[in-house]
Amino acid sequence: MMRIGIVGASGFVGTRAVEMLNVEGTSEVRPIVHSQSSVEKLAHHKLDCRIANSFSQSSLESAFKGCDVVIQSILGTPGLIRGTVAPTYKAAEKVGVRRIIYLSSMIVHTSAPAPGTTEATPPITNQPNFPTHTAKIDAERQLLQMHQTGSVEVVIFRPGIVFGPRSRWVTELADQLIQGRAYLINGGKGICNSVYIDNLIHAMRLAMTAKDADGEAFFAGDRERVTWFDFYRPFAEAFGVDPTQLPSPKVPEFTHSRKKQLIGSIRESVFVQKTLATIPEDFKQKLKRSKPKSEQPAPAPAPEPAPVVPAVIPKGEPVVTEMMSILQQSQYQLPFTKAERLLGYEPIVSFDEGCRRSVEWLSRIDRFQRYLKK
Repeated sequence: MMRIGIVGASGFVGTRAVEMLNVEGTSEVRPIVHSQSSVEKLAHHKLDCRIANSFSQSSLESAFKGCDVVIQSILGTPGLIRGTVAPTYKAAEKVGVRRIIYLSSMIVHTSAPAPGTTEATPPITNQPNFPTHTAKIDAERQLLQMHQTGSVEVVIFRPGIVFGPRSRWVTELADQLIQGRAYLINGGKGICNSVYIDNLIHAMRLAMTAKDADGEAFFAGDRERVTWFDFYRPFAEAFGVDPTQLPSPKVPEFTHSRKKQLIGSIRESVFVQKTLATIPEDFKQKLKRSKPKSEQPAPAPAPEPAPVVPAVIPKGEPVVTEMMSILQQSQYQLPFTKAERLLGYEPIVSFDEGCRRSVEWLSRIDRFQRYLKK
């Protein structure tokens, strides 16, 4: 039986990977997380969950021991992305892991990939306003360089908009609809390179054993050609909002503070992030509790009682972000013909079904329930 280690198992992709791969019964799943609180979130699965510092090779060696495949699914700062690749590969090599499945992103080609982009298209390194994008490029390059002389096989995935229950794309859109802040640039005609979470996990599962996948990068997406209007529509309708009436604001000119960029580059550097990772989670929580009352945030107000009449969605003003302005103006659907050819990939969940499952999940979340259309 194959043993699969999942680094970042408490995150959105990692959690769903644990659920799907564990249910299959054809492999042994080992969640690998950074703190005891994350272990507790996964406790109901009753699996061999391990705690590891992703910057520490020795820590990862202990977590990887006995694993055949490791899924590396870590989201975070540029420093975290860059600084955890080498320890992951070296630890995997030391303990005899056969293959690493690395979760990258389409953002290595920008948030709006140029028409004709394939996995062989060189990444766009000139993305100065998006440090996470260039960090993903650096991480991929590090991994492939080590792969050239190392014994561990590597497969890279570059998904676009990964959505589904627990996804921030779903919860943030729901919040924006409730607050009246949702918008669609150009009426939502741009291409949304969506991939329902189960389709991505399915592709990654295929890549664990596909003989021709070593050293390759793959796009994985939904079968349908999805526009941003298509993506917003089922959620808007679920909240009683007419998607055709969502505002279509002009794209503003974005400015960037060099000072903030410099501070951010220092705070999110490998050195700082690696240092922070050495501080025990319980000590961090103790520091927060030990702050003088004047420094602690005000307690959250008590929740309002549920209304006895249908809730009225409050009005707000859309705030166009630079990232979303680029995403919503994309004109190209990334192809996954390579994944079809080398992995045998075929989406297992339709886009409409993925949206239905996501709305159904929202209906079980307290803060959304009263706003959903009955």
